[in-house]
Amino acid sequence: MGLTGSDASLAARDILLLAAFEEARAAAAAAGIEVVPLKGAALLELGLYAPGERGMTDADVLVRPAALETFEKILGGLGYLPMPHSADAWYKPAPGEAPPVVIDVHTGLWHIKNTGELFDWGLEPGPAGLSLNLADLFLHAAAHPLLHHGELTPRALEDCARIARSAPGDGSKFWALCARKAEVYGLRPAVWPAVSRLGLAEGPALEALRPRGAEKIKAALFERAARKHSTALEYLLPALYRPALLARYAVPDRRFMLRRYGSAGAAAYALRPLRLLLSVPRRR
Repeated sequence: MGLTGSDASLAARDILLLAAFEEARAAAAAAGIEVVPLKGAALLELGLYAPGERGMTDADVLVRPAALETFEKILGGLGYLPMPHSADAWYKPAPGEAPPVVIDVHTGLWHIKNTGELFDWGLEPGPAGLSLNLADLFLHAAAHPLLHHGELTPRALEDCARIARSAPGDGSKFWALCARKAEVYGLRPAVWPAVSRLGLAEGPALEALRPRGAEKIKAALFERAARKHSTALEYLLPALYRPALLARYAVPDRRFMLRRYGSAGAAAYALRPLRLLLSVPRRR
C-alpha cells in the first residue's frame, strides 16, 4: 500500500530533517564534537519508526555544554541562522515552499543533573553515530512530556512502547537498567505514569519502578497531569522534581535572554515575569 498525500508529505519532511541532522553531526564529528539525536530523530535513526509514521517538526540534538559555542558556529557554516525568539533552535530555509529545516540544540535534559554522565556512560554505537542507550532513551521519552509540557500524550506513550519492545531478549535487562537509573535520578514519580500504562514491565523490575514513600505524593501530581494537562502543573512539575529548575527558568542565563529577547540587561530581566504571565493564555 502506497503512502497517502499527507503521509508522503510527513515522510519527506522526516527524511529532510534526518538528512540535515546527519549533515550537522558529520560536520561536528570532523571538529571532534559528539552530537546525539533525541526524540523523533533518535527513534527514526534507530528504525523504531519509518519516515512519515510519526512526524517531526524539527531535529532535536544533544551536545556537551562545553561544545555548544563551537557547534553553533558549525551550524552557521552550514547556512543555519538563530531562530528568532528561541533560545535553542537554528533554522535554514528549505527548497520551494517547504517549511524551514530546524535543528533544536540541547545541552542538558531536565531528568538528569549531569549531562556529562550521558556522554560518559549512557551512549552506545548507533546506525550512523552515537545514540542514547535504550534505557536512557526510554526514561527521556517517558519523563520529557510531563517535565516540559505537563502532559503525557498518546504519541509519547507509543514512543515509550516502541523503545521498550525493541529491547533485546525478553527485556528483563532493559527494565532492570531503567529501574536502576530511575532510582539514581529520582525519576520514579515522573516515569511511573508511562510505565503503569504500558503494562510491559513485570516482576521485580516493575516493583523497582513503582514510587514509594514520599515519592507517592509527587507521583500523584504527575499522574494527574498524565490524565489531563493543566498549565499550573506544567510549571509545578519541573520545580517539584528539581527545585533548581524553577530558579533557572525564572532567571535564565545571559545567553538565553539574548536569544529569546534580544537583551540581557536589567530591564529585560525585570520584564521576564510579566512575559511569562502573558505567555500563559497562548498555551493550550
